[in-house]
Amino acid sequence: MPLLKTLKGQVLLISVAFLALGLATLTAANYFSSRSQAYESLAAQSQALARSHAEALRDWVRAKAGIIEASAAAVGDADPVPPLRMLQKGGSYLTTYFGYADKRTAFSEPQNLPPDYDPTSRPWYQQAARSESSVLTRPYADAGGAGLVVTFARAVRSGGSVQAVAAGDVSLAAVVANVASIKPTPSSYAFLVGGDGAIIAHPELKLALQPATAIAADLTAAMLQQLATRTELHAIELQGRPMLLSVVPVEGTDWLLAVATDRAEALRAIRTLLQVSLLAGGAVLVAALVLLAAILARRLRRLTLVRDAMHEIGEGDGDLSRRIDTHGEDELAQIAASFNNFAGKLSGVLAQIRDASQSVRVASEEIATGNHDLSSRTELTASSLEQTSASMQQLTETVQHNAEAARQANQLVAQATSVARHGGVVVGNVVSTMEQINAASHKIADIIQVIDGIAFQTNILALNAAVEAARAGEQGRGFAVVAGEVRSLAGRSAEAAREIRALIGTSVEQVDAGSRLVQDAGTTMSDIMDSVQRVNDIMAEITTSTSEQSTSIAEVGQAVSHLDQMTQQNAALVEQSAAAAQSLKDQSARLSDVVGTFRLSDAHAGAQRALLPAP
Repeated sequence: MPLLKTLKGQVLLISVAFLALGLATLTAANYFSSRSQAYESLAAQSQALARSHAEALRDWVRAKAGIIEASAAAVGDADPVPPLRMLQKGGSYLTTYFGYADKRTAFSEPQNLPPDYDPTSRPWYQQAARSESSVLTRPYADAGGAGLVVTFARAVRSGGSVQAVAAGDVSLAAVVANVASIKPTPSSYAFLVGGDGAIIAHPELKLALQPATAIAADLTAAMLQQLATRTELHAIELQGRPMLLSVVPVEGTDWLLAVATDRAEALRAIRTLLQVSLLAGGAVLVAALVLLAAILARRLRRLTLVRDAMHEIGEGDGDLSRRIDTHGEDELAQIAASFNNFAGKLSGVLAQIRDASQSVRVASEEIATGNHDLSSRTELTASSLEQTSASMQQLTETVQHNAEAARQANQLVAQATSVARHGGVVVGNVVSTMEQINAASHKIADIIQVIDGIAFQTNILALNAAVEAARAGEQGRGFAVVAGEVRSLAGRSAEAAREIRALIGTSVEQVDAGSRLVQDAGTTMSDIMDSVQRVNDIMAEITTSTSEQSTSIAEVGQAVSHLDQMTQQNAALVEQSAAAAQSLKDQSARLSDVVGTFRLSDAHAGAQRALLPAP
């Protein structure tokens, strides 16, 4: 709704809502309080009504029981029938009678009894015999068509034993009529039940002697006994109707009198009160709505003027020279004063913006000119850096080629060093082998010397053997031959040893000469290895220097390339700055146009101030 979008409508709605809430709360409190009082009053009335009728039933029972007690004096009469008839008529009994312990009977009216009728076996006789006072039997249907009947009985004792029982049958028609007359409201009624829960009296006669659960499943004998101890009303549904039940006991009996009040009829006055309260609240709400609408329309008129002034500033000709009358000291006058201050400050701010936009426009023109010159110089610098970068690239490639050649020479020197080192190892092995041969030759010479000594000794021994064989004569001739052979062998051995010694000596001299040559070769190889190692170290230093030079030149090339990129970026930024300066110039011109749409106060733009009418 458009009304709810306005401050007036929202204030009106909130006020009416709070008023409605207050009226609803007051109405609900009155309703619940009245209903509680109505329940208490209704409970007291129902209890009083039920107790008054229960007392009437009590008096009726006492009167009937008193008549039976009075008839007990005639039990011993020779002819008890006349007293019984008198009691029957005086007490409105259907029949009065005596039942004797010897099984005799006496009735006020002739009875059609069987010959073997035994009064002592009847329930009324046994019930009275068990009690010291008058008793009342449970209701039963009379066989003669008299409706519901109860029996009052009293035992007559003699010497502690029952002599006879005086009894009388009474119709419950008067009791039923009394109960049926109880009608607190047109749809309310009462009913009488016995201690066993059977219905004694009810407006619907067909329910007589049926259990009370026939009219409500909850009305058991225990429930009725419990309700008889309470004074408050019990809500229950009887035969499909919501009722309020009040139960009181009938003194002198086990009967319970229940008064069922129709709930809707009993609370009709409360519902009427609620309807009247709602109508009155609605009338008050409508009157308050009209009154609040009129008050708000008058009090918020100045706020409407503020809204119209803001609307003119926002969508009209932008007149900031307009002012609102600040007459009064309420919040609306304060809002008007605040609006006037706001308009004055906004006018000043817009004037400053207008002046600043002019300054920005001039500055942007100067920036654009400077950026254009800077862009030209930056382009020249970028061109020079591109040429320098190309030259550095060529120099980098040349140094890298030299570094590659130095690395290859270093690898060749390393290979030569490895070969020389291997030759040194071989020469060392040869020297070692020659020394071993020389040692072996000396050992062989020593062995030959030993062999020569053995041959000499063998020759001496053979000579001695020949001398001894000559002395032996003929017996030693064979031994002499052997000794001669041994001597011959010893001589040849000595000769061979001398030849071997000469050969060994020659070999030792040649081996010594070879060892000296090999040692000289080892010394030469060591010198070669030292020279090759020095060459290797020099080539390694050259390779390292060349690599470092290549790396440095590459870094210089990268720096020149990066510098070239930065110069290109600077050129682009200069162009962007020139474009931004042009855009800033355009925006300042547009800002000046926008500010020009507002009419400022005379303190800032010399315009006339218009005063709005007071509300």
